Amino acid sequence: MKNKNPLYVVKGKEVQEASSVIDLVIKKFNLEPVIKILNNIFQMLLEQVKTFAMYKAVKQYIDEVTEAVLSLARRFGMA
Repeated sequence: MKNKNPLYVVKGKEVQEASSVIDLVIKKFNLEPVIKILNNIFQMLLEQVKTFAMYKAVKQYIDEVTEAVLSLARRFGMA
């Protein structure tokens, strides 16, 4: 089995192990609350889908948010 070099995030006196580069960034910039809020918004929107037109509108919104996040990640060389 190959030894892996673990990633660590240091916040003040606290040290946390990160499972991946994405996890490292999330922990480093304290993005967990933002991700939870986005998840709740997406879940709320998906619960409202009753017609195909509503599905298309929700899908377009989620795609736009996802593209904005990915472009931000590309900007910082992460994707």
